[in-house]
Parts: sequence; structure tokens; C-alpha cells
Amino acid sequence: MSNALILQGHPCLLVDEIAARRGADLVFAYSYYEVAPPGLQAVARRSAVLRVPAREVTSDWMADRLAELGPNEEMAWHSLVESRGVPWHIPMIDFIGRPPDSLFCELDRILTGEMGLSGHLVVFETGRSFHGYFPDLVPERAWPKYLGRLLLLNDHDGPAVIDARWIGHALVRGFTALRWSHNTNRYRAMPHRRSAPDPGGIRPRG
Repeated sequence: MSNALILQGHPCLLVDEIAARRGADLVFAYSYYEVAPPGLQAVARRSAVLRVPAREVTSDWMADRLAELGPNEEMAWHSLVESRGVPWHIPMIDFIGRPPDSLFCELDRILTGEMGLSGHLVVFETGRSFHGYFPDLVPERAWPKYLGRLLLLNDHDGPAVIDARWIGHALVRGFTALRWSHNTNRYRAMPHRRSAPDPGGIRPRG
């Protein structure tokens, strides 16, 4: 089975769409992290931040990175992106559980309007919950506002829909990160586009 077919519907296919909107000179970032016992993940070993130009992120490149993972490691994709030395962020979302479609529609409407984002929210199944991405970038100065807007989606009278601890860790580190692999028993599945095999008609490059 080809790497393109294996990674069909994977979040890596968003890289091309972001580069098409913001320029082919983008440099993306990722890292590997060790899966630790419950309660210890925050202090688990992480690799240094690794960087890759947008043009190199192909299905073959992604398959090679997954093959490099150690037995207790997973791969995380970072929000922080550089364009000619200027920092930007991919608008990412870590949902709690499985919110209804109505929330995705509301969130898409609010954030595209308030943050001036191009494209629409793309949702990925992770096994237990969902991850979300907008195929665009926000400038670093606007990134805290974006995260704050996510927190305000949590209704104090109801169950939270956005992982507030994930946002807290992001503010400490200076970037958000979402899992792009399925290499350990901690997780149930490789992230894949919800209800569609190919995100928005984006085609993988060999």
C-alpha cells in the first residue's frame, strides 16, 4: 500500500493548503514526545523542536518520520510557523470529547469572522475526541486572543468543550501542538479527517 493511501485524510495534507494561502517559503515545526504514565505526561521527555520547509512535507516524508518513532514515542505537530523569520501560528483546537456538529458550525462562524481566517474549520477524529485546524495562519501578536476566544467557548454552566489545560501548556511553551501519529497503546487511532477520506479535496504529494 502506498504512503499516499496510508496517509489519506491525515492532517499533513493541510500543509499544502496553508502554503498555498501564505506562501511556499513557510517553515513548519514538530517534535517527538515520550508517552508517560497518567499524571506524568507534562514532565515526559521531548525531543528538540524540529523544523521542515513546507515543500518537503509529502506523504513519503511523513511516513519516514513515523518510521523513526521509538516504541514509546508519538509525533506532535506545532502551531508555530516561520515565514522569512516572522512567526505565525496555525489555529489549532483540542476538543474535549465529541461535541455536536452545531458547535463546529458556530465555532467556524465566530473565528473566521473575529480572527479574519480564510478557509473553514477542518475536524479530525483521534479515537476519543476531535482535533481542529483552520488551514490558515494568525500572526503571533493575535495568537493569545485566538486562544482566549477558544476558552470563552467553554460555558461555565455546562461541560467544557475545549481543553483548557492544553491551552495553558501552550501559553507556557509558546505554541500549541497536536498529535500526528498513532504509535502507542495510549491512543486509539491515527488522526484522520472526520467523515471524509480526503480533506477538502487536498491531494497528497508523493
